[in-house]
Amino acid sequence: MSTSKNAWNEVGDRFTAVGKRLAGHYDKRSDGGSAKETQHKAEEVVREIGNQLGRALEAVDDTVRDDAARQDLKQAFNALGSAISSTVEDAATVIRGPKGEEPPRPD
Repeated sequence: MSTSKNAWNEVGDRFTAVGKRLAGHYDKRSDGGSAKETQHKAEEVVREIGNQLGRALEAVDDTVRDDAARQDLKQAFNALGSAISSTVEDAATVIRGPKGEEPPRPD
């Protein structure tokens, strides 16, 4: 099993544990009549979150294995790097002022 899959499984397990604790605390504060039903619903929600996370992990895994998707991701990160560089250059130009002059000191 891959490291990322183990990590996502851990996320699902942790959210399951939190959901069970939440249901337990809720049960302590209620009259007990509908607490079991609420706990059951909370467990269903947590289970569905785990299922959705599992599907998301599988989709990420499939995407990482897809050569075209990897190429798209590489291009996306290259575009992000170019955009960041361009923004930094633009900011530096504004700070330097026209013809590379240093900006006036505020004092």
